[in-house]
Parts: sequence; structure tokens; C-alpha cells
Amino acid sequence: MTSLSIVVAVVVFVGCAPADSPFPEEAKLEGLENGSFTAELNGFSIHYEIHGQGPVMMTLPNSWGLSLIGLRSLYGPLEEKLTMVYFDPRGIGASSPIVEESDMGMEAVRADFQALREHLGLDHVSAIGWSNGAMNLVLLAAERPETIDTAIFLHGAASYTTEDMAAMAADYPELMKASMAFNQEMQNPELTDDERTEKMRAMWLEQWFPLSFADREAANATLDRVFGGAEFSWAHANYSQRTHPTFEARDQLPLITARCLVISGAHDMMPVSKGEELAVGIPDAQFVLFESSGHFAPAEEPEAFEDLVFSFLGVN
Repeated sequence: MTSLSIVVAVVVFVGCAPADSPFPEEAKLEGLENGSFTAELNGFSIHYEIHGQGPVMMTLPNSWGLSLIGLRSLYGPLEEKLTMVYFDPRGIGASSPIVEESDMGMEAVRADFQALREHLGLDHVSAIGWSNGAMNLVLLAAERPETIDTAIFLHGAASYTTEDMAAMAADYPELMKASMAFNQEMQNPELTDDERTEKMRAMWLEQWFPLSFADREAANATLDRVFGGAEFSWAHANYSQRTHPTFEARDQLPLITARCLVISGAHDMMPVSKGEELAVGIPDAQFVLFESSGHFAPAEEPEAFEDLVFSFLGVN
């Protein structure tokens, strides 16, 4: 799998109409203390932060190596009416280092999400995931449906096959060439992981991510604002590349019982059909297409994104 595929597919894994009371009783608690904390979860010191007011929404981070700063930059405006819970995956940000390679995987992120939920005293919660985080949320909501009441899948998919990879390569030939050259450069044994991370960060923010914006002229400034202070990890991305060259969870969708909102961007490198496939497979899921967004709707159409989320959750 090429690094381009990681960015889009792995970077990019009851009815959904608003209800009178869509949040569980636990998630209505507005007394969660705001701030930065550390909890011992699954044998690791996991750094988490709580910001905002109102019903609780937990974020599922991306397993390919992104600190919570990046996700908070995307979701921050939601803190006006929601209590947002973020955490750094193992080996990222202020969480403790990994012990073995599997600590960088999607399963480890799901395990720490559930452990943090229990640590906070929440029997079941609402959750949101972006890109790879949305794909992982599919697995989380399917394997432990009793713990997820509301799920928002932002620019995710239920499947990403070798055929999808080939189609993307055909649609973006120049970017594929750049990706292959980048992968070759990463094989240089003289590079440290920190050096690889910096090169990867530059490649993603300057070449790949901008292609998933509706307004590519505004992409660089927006990406710098959103991800400028975030930590990336080559080691995590490389692990994702090796362990998840494809993604298949369509058979898991009928197991999801949460109220679900699926969001896609019309100008995303991830085809809109992937979001539609996800929404069709989940019972009674609601699908919304952002016509002026690519892969970053919260940053490209912030007001529309906030209005949609607040309306869906019934917190207007």
C-alpha cells in the first residue's frame, strides 16, 4: 500500500433523525472537569483532555499517528455546546511510549477509548471519528454496540479495496509518482524515525492533504492552522501501512445500533460513494454531503458543520 493510500484510506477507516433526548443520562452530565489529565489505562499512561460544556462527546483518535491537538483544532468549535473528550494514542503526544508494535494499531485505540470511557464513569457515550478514526469507529460501534449511543462518521468508509487503490492511482497519477518517490526515500537506512516523521509531515501537509480540499488555494493556510501544532508519527503510519493495506468492515455495519450520522465531502479524494455505502449499510443512518468540502469539513465549512452536529444531537 502506498503512503497516498494511507492518507486517504487509513488516514483515511435506532433511526438517525434527531430524538427528543438523543444522549444517554450519563452523557448529559455537565460536571466533567475541564483540563488536561493522565490516567493509567490498559497498562499505559494515557493523556486526555476535556474541554467545553454540555453533553459529553468522546473523540476516537487516528491510529496512524496524530496527537489530540490536531483533532481538537478540527472539533474545537463544538465545545461551545458539547463537552469534548480527546486523548493521545499510545506513543503519541503526552501518552506513554509503546511497548510493542501492536500498541500503534487500531485495536489499541479502541481498547483505550473504552478504558477511558469507563474511567470517566460513563456506561455509554456519543462518539465521533474523522478519516481513519471514522473507520475505526465502525469497528468500535459494531463490536461493543451497547457502549455507543450516537456515532458521527466524518469522512470515513466501510471498505477500501485493492480496486479502490487502483482507481485512486489512475485519478492522481502525479501524486502517485510523488508517493512512490517518497516511499523510496523512506528506505534510506541513515534516516532516523524523527527525520522520517518530519519528511512525512511536510509531504502530507504540503502535497497530499491539499488535494483533498475544495479550495486548494486556501488549503495550506488552513492545514497550518489545524495541524501546525499537532504531532505526527512515521512509526505509526508505517505500521498502519503494513498491517492495514486494505479495509473491509461492510459485514459489521448491521451490528451497529447507535443513532448514526455519516458525513462526506464532495471534493474528497475518498469517493462520495464510500460514504454512501457506509450510510446505506448502517440501519437508518443519516447521510449528509458537504458540497464545498473535501476531507476536512469542520475546517472548510465550519458553520455548516457545527449547525449539523448540534442539530443532529439536539443541543441547539
